[in-house]
Amino acid sequence: MTYLSKIIKIIAVIGLLLFAIACSQEPAEVHYGSDECMHCKMMITDAQFASQIVTDKGKAYKFDAIECMAVYYRMNENELDGAKLYVSNYDEPGNWLNAKEAQFVKSKVVNSPMGESLLAFPTKEEANKHLTERPGQLLDWAKVSQVEM
Repeated sequence: MTYLSKIIKIIAVIGLLLFAIACSQEPAEVHYGSDECMHCKMMITDAQFASQIVTDKGKAYKFDAIECMAVYYRMNENELDGAKLYVSNYDEPGNWLNAKEAQFVKSKVVNSPMGESLLAFPTKEEANKHLTERPGQLLDWAKVSQVEM
């Protein structure tokens, strides 16, 4: 094998690795105070309410509130086939949860940036624990995804 063919193979392998990384559906880093919500265009400032959609090609759409993501997803569901939906764990901001598996609380006392007061928790037990301390209603993704703003 010639020197040139070795270099071409190395470049090809590096290119494939970069392509694989670029298509990752892992949650993207949110730059609080500078990233803008894809739906309402407000600046994303509170990690407890942040959410995001990551497409099958790895493009992340970031949101300042769960309700913004829910409305955006419903309005664009056909184009987002294969996308993953993430919500920030209310009790551990920045710890991303699969939105379709998370449990939600519509709080009567905690306000989210857009006013729907949706909080995400990893389990029903943790959501119910929150509800013993503060009034609200337990919801799943099917109900959250139908929220109107």
